Amino acid sequence: MPYEADIAAALQRLREDVFARGDYVYGDGVTDAQRKAILEQVRPEMEPWMQKVHEEAAKLPEPFRTKYLEMAGRIKGEIMGGGTPQRKPKRKPKSIAELLEFQAESGTHSILDVGSISPEPEFGALSPLPRPKLVHLVGSETPSHAEIEEAHDSGALEEFVSKRWQGIYIIAYRERSPSEIFFAGCSGD
Repeated sequence: MPYEADIAAALQRLREDVFARGDYVYGDGVTDAQRKAILEQVRPEMEPWMQKVHEEAAKLPEPFRTKYLEMAGRIKGEIMGGGTPQRKPKRKPKSIAELLEFQAESGTHSILDVGSISPEPEFGALSPLPRPKLVHLVGSETPSHAEIEEAHDSGALEEFVSKRWQGIYIIAYRERSPSEIFFAGCSGD
């Protein structure tokens, strides 16, 4: 993210951009292709499962037996039908707040789940990576984009971005002047 002195404003601008691009998980997060692959794995198990369903249904009194068998039959039909089960189309949320309310504790697996800046690590916030840690990890208080990227890619920042619903930010420098803001964190279940 391009540098600006107001880190909170930069964060909000990034969040708005991510929302506008749709670069987040919405709903169950399973794509149609993933759903189809899962169903392909499940299909061979359907006949043994249906046999167990019939055995269990035989122990139930009416009308539960009939309802149980009907429901199992519908599930089998969806799975064996050759495609993916029809999902109800969801209306895209109109705002970040609406999206976050819908996703609740599942999260969006994006920067949208972290909405503020805090001087210290805090739930729902990003905080600056402490200077001593920054110097230890990258060897400088004014790291370049490449140095931050190297620390991130090597896993050196992992302990600072592994707590759910929070993260860090680091200012990247070019020619001794702030040039970018690096945000990293962890969200979603």
